[in-house]
Amino acid sequence: MPLGVAILVAAAVVTTSITSCRSGPLHVGITFENGWSLRNEPLTEVEQSLVKSIALQTLQSAFHGFAVQFELSGSGDRAIRVEDTPYGHYGPGAVVFPFPPVGTTFPIAKVSSIRLDALYGVELATVQCRAIVDCQSKTRLQLVEGLGRGLGATAAHELGHQTGLHFSGDAKCDECYDGGSANTLTHFWGTKHWSDQALAVMRRVLR
Repeated sequence: MPLGVAILVAAAVVTTSITSCRSGPLHVGITFENGWSLRNEPLTEVEQSLVKSIALQTLQSAFHGFAVQFELSGSGDRAIRVEDTPYGHYGPGAVVFPFPPVGTTFPIAKVSSIRLDALYGVELATVQCRAIVDCQSKTRLQLVEGLGRGLGATAAHELGHQTGLHFSGDAKCDECYDGGSANTLTHFWGTKHWSDQALAVMRRVLR
């Protein structure tokens, strides 16, 4: 085995061992660094608070029975950052998808990013609406509540990609937090659960 690969494997084993043997709960800090303007439609302060509270409730429900605590702050063992998509100029030959990723977690990272504007675009696509103001299939309140639930479900999924945890394997299961797609009605308005494979790993790496 090459030396570089051996070092990475050893680091992963040490990180997993430390996570498994932690004596206290895992603290996850959630920060909102987004502009709260979705396709030029600003959310009111009441709507912003509703998105945050529903996202927090969804996360707490997702990790019920495990020693994981979520706080709306910048401190914690792990971090979830809610941001806007950093748009740039596309060069020749670039492949541009309809929606940028709704969540990203880099390898060997303890921080995940959730792109709220991208998540909002996916939410509208699932109900075939162009905007929150003229949607025929969902009320504005239902869309705001769905955005909060989708945010929480996405954050739960991305946390499972962080180093030392790795319980999100992008399962082919629309009802699973570890499922590989956010483009489902369940992601925004349904009740989700973890796959058996994810739970097996969670029981090893979480209290």
